[in-house]
Amino acid sequence: MVSAITSRKNYPSKKVMLIRKEKKAIVPCGIPYVFDRLKSVDENIMSDQPLLDNEVDLIIEEVEEIKADERFILLKNGDEIVYEKLILALGSKADIIPIPGADKKGIWLVKKDYDYLKALRESVLKSKKVAIVGGGFIGVEFAEELSRIKELEVSIIEKADHCLNTNFDEEFSQKVEERLKKSGVKIITGKTIKMIGGDEKVEYLEFEDQEKMPVDLIIFSIGAKPNIELAKKSGIEISKEGSIITDEYLRTNLSDIFAVGDCSQSKDFIMDKNISIMLASVAANEGRIAASNLYHLELLKENKGTLGVFSTSICGLTLGVAGLTESRAKEQKIDYITGESEVVNRHPGVLPGAEKIKTKLIFSKSCENLLLGGEVMGPESAGEILNIIALAIQKKASVFDFNTWQIATHPLLTPPPTAYHLIAAAQSALMKINKVKTVE
Repeated sequence: MVSAITSRKNYPSKKVMLIRKEKKAIVPCGIPYVFDRLKSVDENIMSDQPLLDNEVDLIIEEVEEIKADERFILLKNGDEIVYEKLILALGSKADIIPIPGADKKGIWLVKKDYDYLKALRESVLKSKKVAIVGGGFIGVEFAEELSRIKELEVSIIEKADHCLNTNFDEEFSQKVEERLKKSGVKIITGKTIKMIGGDEKVEYLEFEDQEKMPVDLIIFSIGAKPNIELAKKSGIEISKEGSIITDEYLRTNLSDIFAVGDCSQSKDFIMDKNISIMLASVAANEGRIAASNLYHLELLKENKGTLGVFSTSICGLTLGVAGLTESRAKEQKIDYITGESEVVNRHPGVLPGAEKIKTKLIFSKSCENLLLGGEVMGPESAGEILNIIALAIQKKASVFDFNTWQIATHPLLTPPPTAYHLIAAAQSALMKINKVKTVE
């Protein structure tokens, strides 16, 4: 949708068409919330009105093949559509662990499919014991939502030491787990599932240590794989990791064919390595870049890499991360320094609505002490603080730049100007840097 609308706005004289196989498009980020906050899957439908408003032709059909040499698309109904430029936004599909019993009734994936989600919602509401396999973003969001349903026992099974283990440092992950446990969610970490037991329908999970856990419905949330079958069949180059290969302008190896979103490879903004980040925000950004690059080659816009900006809200706690965490910096053997702050989002702190915001920033010890990453945790406003951190990383802000930032503060909206969270965290890092310099 973003690619189509951006194409229309950049090239108003061109005919723009969007082809999709689904009659009703789901809002992907809203899927975890169709069980309670949203009263039906119909409340999570993405409107086609923006397409109509921008005079984008919408075709509901599946693409059978791309004939790149002849510049036309073959649809499953036999129709042929000629194109000048083509953007592939093929998305991804949910993955599942290949273990015994994974084909039983009562086992579900997280799919962007209207009818499938309706059936999943109905099954969940009839269940007594639900297990969610995978403690990533979608897993913890599902768990929090399902914990709101009365008399439903909800569990998360995560083979790592903590939920959100690959996204946050431990002190942030632990806070999420604490909130989930208070909401009644059972969290099982550090365990691997051996098999799924039962006759035709799932009845229990068995772990590698032989322990059995009774369940009547399982939701797998362990990640996704890029949809590349159409691209591969059409001669588009695929990486060894299984994603469509694109250049810095999001062009594939075939002339005038671009690829964006979950189906295409991403490059880490900081580390300059191929990574797998499947986010709506990343897809939308790439969609805008590709659509801007369709024509006017002299004005090509470069995709400078995927920063990886994640945010979520679990049981009233907002968390976000942008760029490198401390644990990732250690893994990559980067010489780094951290700065932290924990301040109240009101001043004075006895005002109604006062809550603590924890901020952690990662700076390089070399390269002018550039900001490499940040994590934030607190009330809803933490979500927008994260976007400030992301912008600062992209603009190559250093620890010294925070000292000269001009900010707005207000008693009912922000921490005090004397202890603004981002500046306080940066100054915490600056003290460590100065200590190192003094020792040297």
